[in-house]
Amino acid sequence: MAATKRKKVTMKDIAKKLNISINAVSLALNDKVGVSEDTRNLVIKTADEMGYFEENPSFMVKNHLKNICILIEERNFRDTYFYTKVILGIENEAKKNNYDVLVNFMNKDNFQVPSSIESRKVAGILIVGTIMDEYLKTLLSYNIPLVLVDHASFTISTDAVLTQNIPGSYIATKYLIDKGHKEIGFFGEIDFSLSFKERWLGFNEAMRNAGLIVDPMLNVNPGYCVVENVEQYVLSKNYREVANIISKMDKLPSAWVCSNDNAAITLYNALSILDIKVPDDISVVGFDDIDLCNIVTPHLTTIRVNKELMGVKAVKRLLWRMDNPEEPHDNIRMEVKLIERNSVREVG
Repeated sequence: MAATKRKKVTMKDIAKKLNISINAVSLALNDKVGVSEDTRNLVIKTADEMGYFEENPSFMVKNHLKNICILIEERNFRDTYFYTKVILGIENEAKKNNYDVLVNFMNKDNFQVPSSIESRKVAGILIVGTIMDEYLKTLLSYNIPLVLVDHASFTISTDAVLTQNIPGSYIATKYLIDKGHKEIGFFGEIDFSLSFKERWLGFNEAMRNAGLIVDPMLNVNPGYCVVENVEQYVLSKNYREVANIISKMDKLPSAWVCSNDNAAITLYNALSILDIKVPDDISVVGFDDIDLCNIVTPHLTTIRVNKELMGVKAVKRLLWRMDNPEEPHDNIRMEVKLIERNSVREVG
């Protein structure tokens, strides 16, 4: 027996239920003058309950929803020096445009679509930090405008706001080379995020262009580089374990380029345990320019990323995407700048 097709909900049905004119329903749904705010809210609520917006999701997004869903892994949300500032930029720009922000945590081992997305009660989605492609595909299936922040997929086309990671790391590495360093390593888990992988590529390119060798047999003999299984110790501030890793290296570099400032500050503490001084014994350069760079001793030379502006750009791109759903996707790259402080010494 064939399933009975549900009757499409019309403005006439909504008008009949509320005992008001079809014109009043039309004015309310199209956000036009001529009805009171109470009537407008009642019409929208009733239309939603009757399933009108399920049949016309783009109509609701365009005219009524004033919510933006932020999806972020909890570990990233707890990064008070980087992602908190990105979210601050998002909140400020959203508020300027009369949008509310709903923050939802992602669990990479047990991903669940937030109810606000399932019920299509949000106008747009901002994914801050990494997300697996299979989860991204699931979210895109809801046909809600979406922008990635500090992440991009290799296989799925979306709008994204990113940092100039490769140029930034190239600049940091070249800065060390110009200071006379030749034995330079990279410190940071390169498979942890797209940003870290790109910073590793920038480091390699600067070394190659200077005629300096980065061991091609990286996984067999990493030389001066520490690029695996260290982020857990950075996040947990387990300096002693990092010191243990460093103590087992055959030879130490004269300088390290780090995946980010947290990694660099972890190095500071690990080297201190080993009685190795920065920059007298080893120079260190970070990436991101978090507040701690001016607090640690010596102050950390790093690559500055405008974190709040990244959030602002993400909201602006999302709002643009709402009005231009068929336009090609774009990746926006945030400008970076070398901030010279006291963690690098010149060598002869």
